[in-house]
Amino acid sequence: MTPPRLYYMPRTRSSRVLWLLEEIGAPYELTELRGAQRRSDEHLRRHPLGRVPALELGDGTTMFESAAICLQLADLNPKAGLIGPLGSTDRGLVYQWVVFAVSELEAPLFRWIRDLGEGVIDSPARDRFTEAAVAIQSALAEREWLVDDRFSVADVMCASVLEGANARELLRPWAGLEAYVRRGEARPAYTRAAAISDRARS
Repeated sequence: MTPPRLYYMPRTRSSRVLWLLEEIGAPYELTELRGAQRRSDEHLRRHPLGRVPALELGDGTTMFESAAICLQLADLNPKAGLIGPLGSTDRGLVYQWVVFAVSELEAPLFRWIRDLGEGVIDSPARDRFTEAAVAIQSALAEREWLVDDRFSVADVMCASVLEGANARELLRPWAGLEAYVRRGEARPAYTRAAAISDRARS
């Protein structure tokens, strides 16, 4: 079957899909988009909002949203062991933490960062992020990874969001989360993906 093709831009949510692809270790292809290419008719057929990432699967189907892409790739590559079997508790917990990453970590984090840029000190978004940070740090209190202490899609999603907070020194109150991010960054697959995704945009 034709390898999947990732349409991406450096320093975007594409980085988490690259990380997962490297964890899987199967062949894949890359197309970097530059500037106005995101608004081209061709790319708008892949992603109706003209964003990245977008993934073209081997059968020609194109999908978007990084969390959905990561879950689908894990499903297509079960030997990689990044998601539990269909119907298992572990699989349900992966779903839980993937949704948590997007709704409870990323959403308030981005609002908090925007508020900081506008000089807002008492940000409601900071309070919401704090609640989520406490919850995930508690879940990691006696384990290295979120689901059955085995690295999974849940960790790709959660660690990639928390990495953005850590890079801005916003995780200082949560030493456990700083350590979690460092564990993710120490993985060889992360290093390979970062070599692609951390470049400046063209």
